[in-house]
Amino acid sequence: MYFLAEWFTPAPLSVALLLWAAVLLAAAKPAFSALRRRSGAAMAAAAYLAVLWGLNAGLGSGQLAGMSYHLLGINLLTLMLGLPAALWLGTLLLVPYLGLYGAENLYAAGLNALFVLLPAATANLVFRRLSSKLPDNLFIYIFLNGFLAAAAGMLLTGLSVVLLLQFAGVFAAEALWQSAFPVFFLLAWGEAFLSGIFTAVFVALRPQWLATFDDTRFLRAENSIWK
Repeated sequence: MYFLAEWFTPAPLSVALLLWAAVLLAAAKPAFSALRRRSGAAMAAAAYLAVLWGLNAGLGSGQLAGMSYHLLGINLLTLMLGLPAALWLGTLLLVPYLGLYGAENLYAAGLNALFVLLPAATANLVFRRLSSKLPDNLFIYIFLNGFLAAAAGMLLTGLSVVLLLQFAGVFAAEALWQSAFPVFFLLAWGEAFLSGIFTAVFVALRPQWLATFDDTRFLRAENSIWK
């Protein structure tokens, strides 16, 4: 799912670029620190994101011609690198990804980041805050942060994308809600499965690749779901 520059007037594209530049500037210091300390995890995360975004399905005709769907991968990136680094790495990959569809679409990078990257990353942050209120249990970390947060992030992204496209008048509202939005419920299953499975694998084999995972917190012998 990506926005083409031709769908919008210059004003919202310019405002979105400025807003996203401010977000990246605020996140720059912790992001670069995390990417430097976790270079191995960052390379794995970049490869994971590139594969997911490369496997997209686009609509070439019909009422929604130009729409493209793909899995996000942002939830797992946030678990691996933290929110600031995930936003930066997602943006660095978003730029060449949009460039493949024409250099003019780079002007829409800010809008794509705000409505595609940010909702999923925000959902992850909310679920991690929620899990911090629950018992320090390994399964809570995996299922809440790995599976459920990924599904919620995909649905929130779908809602954001559809609302923006409707507000901008790019597609008919009926087509968006009846044909485009239901697809995100299907994508949410795949997003949750991949994010949850990789989270479980990393917990077992590469816990150092998960910046949000703390061995001393989740692997204590006395941990239990019920207090």
